[in-house]
Amino acid sequence: MRLRKVQEVGRGTLVISLPKAWAKRLGVRKGTILAVSETARGQLIIEPFLSEEEEPTSTVVRCDRKSPEEVSWAIIGAYLLGYDIVEVVASNRISASVKSAIRHAVRGLVGLEIVEEDLRRVVLNCLVNPSAVDPRTLLARKSAITKSMHSDAVLALLTGDRALAEMVVDRDEEVNRLYFLIVRLLRSAIRDLKLAEKFGLTPVDCLDYRMAAKLIESIGDHAVDIASLTLKLPHGSGLEAISDRLSKAEGLLKEMQELAVKAFLAKKAELVGRVKGALVEALGEALRSVEEGAELLGELGAITLSAAHFMHEIGKCCVDIADLVIPAGLELR
Repeated sequence: MRLRKVQEVGRGTLVISLPKAWAKRLGVRKGTILAVSETARGQLIIEPFLSEEEEPTSTVVRCDRKSPEEVSWAIIGAYLLGYDIVEVVASNRISASVKSAIRHAVRGLVGLEIVEEDLRRVVLNCLVNPSAVDPRTLLARKSAITKSMHSDAVLALLTGDRALAEMVVDRDEEVNRLYFLIVRLLRSAIRDLKLAEKFGLTPVDCLDYRMAAKLIESIGDHAVDIASLTLKLPHGSGLEAISDRLSKAEGLLKEMQELAVKAFLAKKAELVGRVKGALVEALGEALRSVEEGAELLGELGAITLSAAHFMHEIGKCCVDIADLVIPAGLELR
């Protein structure tokens, strides 16, 4: 932090000096035009005025002596850091296994495409404009997907529908793609105050959104865990004997997630008490009933208890999302 004392010149004009190192780094000199904008919190953003669009940011990933997994994670890291262009290069030739890892990484990242490729070089370009995508919309979409995932996972477990269970597992890839995109946007917003202002998010909000995105990611993972239990059932069997008990618990989970995410996105503190109070209590009773019903299922009892455990974990994630709600008007200013 650099402190500057405000000076008065002329007839009431207030001025401060610019940090010399900052001015030198950005090429600011006498006659340079600076853009000054104000945030909703009264902060001033000062930056060189650019009449043309900024050049895309780029980075190079060198894959010599790197495993395919290391190259893949380097690409994901560059994507999360907000780079527009990622160039993967090798001194001699990029191996087939590394190229396969590159393609696998690209499939998992929204907007990232291969635009050039030869023996020694693969160029990736992210086509997503950060200012055109609202993190709130993505978070709501991600919540809707994971909510349908655990609903379908429980249905698959009840009916022994393996095809439906496998669809739940496949849907987790879309959840992961949305998570990486949300993290990319939030990192960009933290670095670019103008973008954060457009989103209506403070840096603290960005941290909360990152946490909420991770919790919803965990809900998707637990839904996959429930779906995977279906694949352990003997062919032709399900948990129909406790259908009413499991269905009641799943209905409460859906309601908890809907209210928790709604409370977080809209900053409705009045909904938090319902999530953490009546719904938590009702879910606890419903899951205890499921556990009691496990005794009626013989060898399927262990699978039933595992399902109850994963549903309990989803409920905990919903409570943690509700805990992120900060009532409007209490934010630091």
